[in-house]
Amino acid sequence: MHVVVSPGLRDLLVKIGPFETTGRRFSPRSGLRCIHQNRAKHTLLSQTILQSAEHAEPPELDLPHRAHGRPRRIVSTLTPSLLTESDYLDLSGAKRVRLFFPRTIDSFLDLYYEDRYFTPFPAHTHGFLYFGPQPGLPPLAASLRFRCTPTALPSSFAAGHDLLRVDGLPWQRVIAQAAMAASPVLREQLVHEGLLTEDALAKWRTRLDWAEGLKAHVVSSNLLFALHQPFPIDFGCSVNLLVVGQDRIYPLHFPHMFVDHSGGTRRRPFKGTALAHFERAPAAPHLLHLRIMRLLSPVAPSSTQESRLVLPRAGALLAVRYRGRRFKGRLSEEGHPWAVDMSADTRVAEALRVLVGGG
Repeated sequence: MHVVVSPGLRDLLVKIGPFETTGRRFSPRSGLRCIHQNRAKHTLLSQTILQSAEHAEPPELDLPHRAHGRPRRIVSTLTPSLLTESDYLDLSGAKRVRLFFPRTIDSFLDLYYEDRYFTPFPAHTHGFLYFGPQPGLPPLAASLRFRCTPTALPSSFAAGHDLLRVDGLPWQRVIAQAAMAASPVLREQLVHEGLLTEDALAKWRTRLDWAEGLKAHVVSSNLLFALHQPFPIDFGCSVNLLVVGQDRIYPLHFPHMFVDHSGGTRRRPFKGTALAHFERAPAAPHLLHLRIMRLLSPVAPSSTQESRLVLPRAGALLAVRYRGRRFKGRLSEEGHPWAVDMSADTRVAEALRVLVGGG
């Protein structure tokens, strides 16, 4: 503990000297004599301290800094043209990132690399959080993304690249997720900056009302806005997607796309994951094919039994083989592209027509 002593008080202490003690074993008589001897000094010192305190400057307290956890990550804007160096973030290795905005400093926005799986953000995830349109997709697909930049200067934004997920798709939070979120922090910030209007939010809520019962599937990788938009597939599972239209969301469900019905049983002959997209058949515009864009994990047969499905390959169309009289009950050697008819009177065909027509 530090005690501040004024110059006058310091001179007085030197003048009166130290307080006296008996130096012998304490007894009632020696203790009383010590008190009488020091009473005058005590009175004079008390008066001087009081007078000194009236004119002394307030002492500067050397108190230790009290830790309150990690400093808050505050982002001033989500508009790329308004970013400053103070908006620069380093998320490398973080499992959860809690962000604050100046207007809602008492509320926060939690971000995860993968939806609440607590997978840490990859190394070198440093740059700027921003909101903007997705290249090649309609305005409805605008989303919150993270721009990895080489430096902390906003001028390096153009030289950077968007953070990607494990499956190679952009790491993002789409407007539908912001509209559904219980916390209004992101919505309020987007509206405040003019990046999103209340009318646009109302239209998203109307679309989501149509998707009642499907809201659990509203994630960025399952929402399709355009025909050639890539999406992840697992050859061991069914395909569940949502097509975003102007007025509603359409479920797009293929439970048997990767199922082999030959041999009287249903089985999934392959295991593995990939990125794929739909595309129109050149000779038959009413048909759509599925192209495997790239493999995310090795694709291998799940059994030794012969399969109607052709082993999926990166860059190739999903293909199937058929049985017929000319093959004498055996599967054909060459596969034919898997196809779905958009002209059919089904919910799947309706969703695909919306997808091809852009909403």
